[in-house]
Amino acid sequence: MERRVLWAVILMGIVITLTNVLFPPAKPKPAGEGAPPAAAVASSPAATGAPLAAGVAQAPAREVTVTSPLYRYTFSTRGAALARAEMLHYASAFDRGQPVQLVPAGVTDFLAYRLVTGRDTVDLRGLPFQPSAPALQVGGAPAELRFTYGAPGGLGVEVTYTFHPDNYLVDVRGRVTGAARGAQLLTDLGPGLANHEAEPARYRRDQAAVAMSADGAENLPFMKVEGADTVQGPLTWAATKNKYFVTALVAGSGPGFGSMVVRQLPEARLVERRGEKTDTVRLRQARTLVSVPLGADGSFAYQEYVGPQEHGRLAAVGHDLDQVNPYGYRWLRPVVRPIAAGVLWILRELHDSLGLSYGWVLVIFGVMMKVILWPLNSKAMRAQLKNMAVQPLMQEIQTKYKNDPQKQQEEMMKLYREYGFNPVAGCLPLLIPMPVLFTLFFVFQSAIEFRGVGFGWLPDLSQRDPLYILPVLLMGSTFLMQWISTKLSGMEQNAQMKTMMYFMPLMMGMFFFNLASGLNLYYLTTNLAGIPQQLLISRERKRHQDEMKKQGGPVPVAKKPGGSGGSGGQTAARRVKRRG
Repeated sequence: MERRVLWAVILMGIVITLTNVLFPPAKPKPAGEGAPPAAAVASSPAATGAPLAAGVAQAPAREVTVTSPLYRYTFSTRGAALARAEMLHYASAFDRGQPVQLVPAGVTDFLAYRLVTGRDTVDLRGLPFQPSAPALQVGGAPAELRFTYGAPGGLGVEVTYTFHPDNYLVDVRGRVTGAARGAQLLTDLGPGLANHEAEPARYRRDQAAVAMSADGAENLPFMKVEGADTVQGPLTWAATKNKYFVTALVAGSGPGFGSMVVRQLPEARLVERRGEKTDTVRLRQARTLVSVPLGADGSFAYQEYVGPQEHGRLAAVGHDLDQVNPYGYRWLRPVVRPIAAGVLWILRELHDSLGLSYGWVLVIFGVMMKVILWPLNSKAMRAQLKNMAVQPLMQEIQTKYKNDPQKQQEEMMKLYREYGFNPVAGCLPLLIPMPVLFTLFFVFQSAIEFRGVGFGWLPDLSQRDPLYILPVLLMGSTFLMQWISTKLSGMEQNAQMKTMMYFMPLMMGMFFFNLASGLNLYYLTTNLAGIPQQLLISRERKRHQDEMKKQGGPVPVAKKPGGSGGSGGQTAARRVKRRG
């Protein structure tokens, strides 16, 4: 059975690799190939951070802080842009005592605005907006903060933010006056989110821009952006993300955003800390611009989400915003996503209802999964025993009718009917839970619920085990299960089986060595919880082999489909005994 498990995993890995090589996802169109006018602005001087349009003077900036139980947002009066976004419930991995702050240092264009009028672009970061309050405390009810700018006889802009005390969603509405007909608004998502993880090099692949169009969620990893890529609208939402946090613009039921342009930027240099050691790593960056349509009266409205990738919160926003985290490969997502939602719901319910840490939740969940899969594993064991019973008979038929394939096939089918044997019955019970196992891998690697949560000697379930105890225990438990399967069952070991008994634990250890300790903890728990069943299976297998030795041939393990005690199987067994 263990060999079938290994081969099933290897074959599925080969299928995934070949699928991505032979059928790679379509690359989004580069900016300029059929992009709407707003997309072309990405290459204009103002859109790339050049000086303001002529006639617009720089103004000194003031800061307005908005505080709620969940976050602390700091806005600049210059352009009404977001200057800081602090997540009060999430601590930075390397700035001890400080919350996660999502706006990169020195960045002034995070959720900033640009106004496109014909061939001109006005960078609103230079406009001196007036706030409706010097600071805002969001308590038991939603609260508003309004920024206004107006030039006598010229351009006027008003932006109103509505904050909610119990979530990270911000309602944005505004109006532009005095602009030319056909003007468009660009909202800048900046160069990505600031890194607050201890090992940024391991999370470079998670920096991405994501947009939801009629064709589904389109994911653009920053590492793969060359030049500029465009996702054509209408878009339900557009976002930039890293491993655990996201900034999203949600059009909702409105006309949708015109397009999303992602333009490559020079690499950033980040300091990676491992204990007392530090290292400098390069992080690919990209600027993301979203085209926001203006109404006939110059009005616009959408929502912003700046916060953690908590599945429950994202799902509550609606419009499939929870798909901002693409679990697995695109062709796997229709299967993986509903399973992931169910797994996360179970984990949260166990955590909230039992009041336990997520470390114990993973242990309980691992035992639960083993109990749930017990019937499938038992079915696979019984199928294996049937295979042991008919194997000598199959070899006899193959030898006897080796020159008559048609007769050989007829005799094989007759043998299968006598024993109620299905050649694939032993593999199907092992393949059925594979989607769940793949889903658990993706979920445990990126679930923000595990971030910063300690358990025993583990400082953070989302990070690798600093002492590598769990990978070693995982190797040991895998070897123990292999040993029980072979030694206690009385199976004769050939060279291949002996190699497998040592190779499979080593392969598991190498694979999990640098993965999240929470993932290691879960798989170690399932291994330990599976030992009792492995003992039962091995004893049943040994008992069956002992009976075969006593009778000098196979022992039937199933009745005939007709229901009369399996006499055909007994006859077949006697045939082999007489031939012996």
